[in-house]
Amino acid sequence: MQQTWYFLRHGALIQSGVLSGCTDIALSELGIEQLYAKTKTLTDIDRIFSSPLQRCRQFATTLSCRWQSPLFIADSLQEMDFGAWDGKSFEWLWSNTHNPSIGDFWQNPWLYTPPEAETMEAFYTRIQQWWHAQLATPNDSCNLVITHGGVIKQLLALILAFPKHDTRQQSLFDVGYGAMIKVKVYYDEQGIAWPKVVF
Repeated sequence: MQQTWYFLRHGALIQSGVLSGCTDIALSELGIEQLYAKTKTLTDIDRIFSSPLQRCRQFATTLSCRWQSPLFIADSLQEMDFGAWDGKSFEWLWSNTHNPSIGDFWQNPWLYTPPEAETMEAFYTRIQQWWHAQLATPNDSCNLVITHGGVIKQLLALILAFPKHDTRQQSLFDVGYGAMIKVKVYYDEQGIAWPKVVF
């Protein structure tokens, strides 16, 4: 018994150069094209999961109608909430953030939290709980998840069993707009899930 998971990052946005986080920015025409190009070869998708933000949800809704696949909107798949920094341009952030700076945060988000933002602990926990809930019931489903770069990086860290407070996923994984990662989950005779990244 095995599950198949496709983790798809949303496409390019109408507004570039910003820390989008939970700011609800729409896809650009290029972003929509990127998602169509990436999903055109997918077949037999049983379930679609999506972040509630429009840059994921709108395309997920379109696919759900086209494929007649049930759509599940999951708050747990939303990008990290960067608080007072959310929606600000990177240029502004590099010039105006101190104690912590955006550089401090990028280097160690476990140690530094932007003002009024979600902590890395909370971000990690909600993604971990969602993923473990999906693995809890062995089945043969094929699933598409449309979400965000930060979420996919954290999922990869969980699947590859990085230590909890590890920060390597920040620099080891480059998850561009429209990037898609495939994961197979095999279940042994005891019902234990064994995920692997498929290239």
